[in-house]
Amino acid sequence: MDRLIRVLHIEDSRTDTDLVRGVLGRSVAAQFTVEAVSALEDGLRRLTEQGGADDFDVIVLDLHLPDADGLTTFTRAAAAAGAVPIVVCTAGGDDTLGITAVEHGAQDFVVKWSSDPDSLGRTLIHAVQRSRQLAELQRHLVESTNTGDQLAATNAAIREFLARVVHEIRTPITVISGYATLLRDAPDTFNPVEQLESLSAILGQTERLRRLTDTLLTHENLEAGAVHAEPEEVCVVEVIDSALAAAGPAAVDFKVRCDPGLTARVDPAHLQQALVNYATNALTYGDRPYSVTADLEGDPAEVVIRVIDQGDGVPHEFVPQLFDRVALSQAPRTGKGLHGTGLGLSIVAGLLHANGGDAWYEPGDPRGARFCISVPVGQN
Repeated sequence: MDRLIRVLHIEDSRTDTDLVRGVLGRSVAAQFTVEAVSALEDGLRRLTEQGGADDFDVIVLDLHLPDADGLTTFTRAAAAAGAVPIVVCTAGGDDTLGITAVEHGAQDFVVKWSSDPDSLGRTLIHAVQRSRQLAELQRHLVESTNTGDQLAATNAAIREFLARVVHEIRTPITVISGYATLLRDAPDTFNPVEQLESLSAILGQTERLRRLTDTLLTHENLEAGAVHAEPEEVCVVEVIDSALAAAGPAAVDFKVRCDPGLTARVDPAHLQQALVNYATNALTYGDRPYSVTADLEGDPAEVVIRVIDQGDGVPHEFVPQLFDRVALSQAPRTGKGLHGTGLGLSIVAGLLHANGGDAWYEPGDPRGARFCISVPVGQN
């Protein structure tokens, strides 16, 4: 990689900025240039004006600024940074916030200023390398598609998919390791409530890893034709309610419109898994208000369920690929960013097809997204 790393340092302390310049100036890992701004708004303006984000290889971001504080500082900066990786800075003893930022997409975090020059320089270099490697994979995929080299495109997609899986695994491992290390090395600094919160975070990330392995296993079973539906008569509104409960506390915002007597003949676990995927996607990438509707449509009649949000919707050019294997839009539906393996909608389609149903997308009117499911109607 290039030996020159261009750094945007968003930090309100002139002393800290001078320290970073001095630390990086002594680094033997690479040559660094540091441009500094003292407020988040100044940083956002710098990323969108002049040469914009292209002027920088990495952003070093203080999470406590005069005009923004905590995780909000990172999410606002990430929306303007685009593909430029962000390494966040936390105060001593504030590792939890840094770990949370990594969960939300930061490449890494450092504690001010406990790192030696080479360690800080390597952290920034690794962040840039990971970002460039992903961009290179994406570039190869586009080139292969444009030249009609389907084999090369498939190989590039597999490599990108593996990179996503590694990232999805690395993030919870980083969080689990961080909390476990804190509990081991400094147990006396935690009161009982904080210990419980830390253990809950570890369990939450363990559950995230379990869901990931379940997703990969379901995908492989679908690919191998080993998923078999066991249809039964189900009450549609009960399955919808169960799916929303499984999607987490935020799903309380969903409004449900469904005839309580409407039934479908479908494997209830498959239908619930599909609806959980739709609901969590809406909460992650869409915007309020959220709703779920269920109706009888068509001739012969089918049960059609729509999960609706009022976000930006899916880019028109990506809709044809939306349910493809390992599909992941390069243009997220919102500035919240896009993470995951890209298997979710492919799995939804596979599960619905196994039940004699279908899955598709409709744009909202006048805006938003509608992710749809059809399943056979019940006998009642």
